Amino acid sequence: MRIKDYLEILQRMQHWQKIIENVKEFSGSSPPSVFVGHFNYPKVFMGILSPPEIKSDADLHDFPERWYQEKTPINQILSLRGGLIYSRFTGNVKEPKGRLIEVSQELAMSNKPTNVEIELLKKPRFKFFFDSFHQPIGNPAPLVKARLIENPSIEKKVDYLVGDFDIKANNAATELYKEGIPVSRIQKIFSAGLLGLKIQRRLVPTRWSITALDDSLSKFNLIKVKTYPEIDEIQLFHDEYIGNHYEVLLIPSQYQYELVEAWRLNNPILGSDYESFFGRKGYANGTAGAFYTGRLAVTEHFEKIKRQGAALIVREIREDYYAAMGIWQMRESVRGALTNKPEVFPTVKEALQKISSRLITPIQKIVNESELLKNLNEQKKLTKFFRT
Repeated sequence: MRIKDYLEILQRMQHWQKIIENVKEFSGSSPPSVFVGHFNYPKVFMGILSPPEIKSDADLHDFPERWYQEKTPINQILSLRGGLIYSRFTGNVKEPKGRLIEVSQELAMSNKPTNVEIELLKKPRFKFFFDSFHQPIGNPAPLVKARLIENPSIEKKVDYLVGDFDIKANNAATELYKEGIPVSRIQKIFSAGLLGLKIQRRLVPTRWSITALDDSLSKFNLIKVKTYPEIDEIQLFHDEYIGNHYEVLLIPSQYQYELVEAWRLNNPILGSDYESFFGRKGYANGTAGAFYTGRLAVTEHFEKIKRQGAALIVREIREDYYAAMGIWQMRESVRGALTNKPEVFPTVKEALQKISSRLITPIQKIVNESELLKNLNEQKKLTKFFRT
């Protein structure tokens, strides 16, 4: 991280710290944002995130799709997240009842910032929590009371599906997805225990809900994708955002997918996960949630062009990624890459040479790690793509 960036972050954090550590009761505009933890499951921390003030643009504090579109840098995202108070309480995921949970659920349904009155037991601690699944969470404080001071804005489709107790959660999430509701919003609605059969509704820890939703929606796309004809040329896409570099290679074939990640690039450490046309049975332990969010972006592209193929994503995590921002950045970056005009190559070898020119990691390490490339190289019908 550059000294200039560090000083800017420090200045912004000091600004928010002075404000946040001196409030106990406040009115704020939730982006809207709710968070459900996973430690000590099934009795977990959950709560509302909001700045300690009324803001018309509060959605900027929790809007991953917009952050990517505007290429918001890490230091600005940290500043936005640092301005939120995590007003939390303990809830039982299996029994989502009580006034605090009801207020959290109403917020989760809203499609724009919603004003809420908050009373805390004590003043917040200025503190950040980072992990690779969701955007940074900070400034926790025990919540005593919460009350909406305006009606949340809720789309008819969201209201209808939340009120439908006879549709399974996966099917309800898919209906919202088809309606064009942003994935980051569907995840909050799902996490807040608002979808599914009445007897099965429960809170879902945010970390788990992200992967579950990415997995479910990409499987929905694959039902159609696997019926489409194969792409007829080797295509390469790339993108880079907040220290993450992505190469997306599409090869004529039946659908198959692999993610290869590289980090600590001075002496690269690699992880990968692969699935064939017939899917995979176990969890993607090598790349975890990144595997599923990448698959969602790839299957969206195949569905859009009405084709299928083999998709290899190479993710290189560079030094500029100095603070974990959440897996959303991968979903949006791969989506963004696939909207660009592709580079087209006569052979996979030439495509890999191009990838190599943009990577720090030696390309041979990627090739050695890739099960997808190995499988394609062994398929006689595609031998022509690997000729020298």
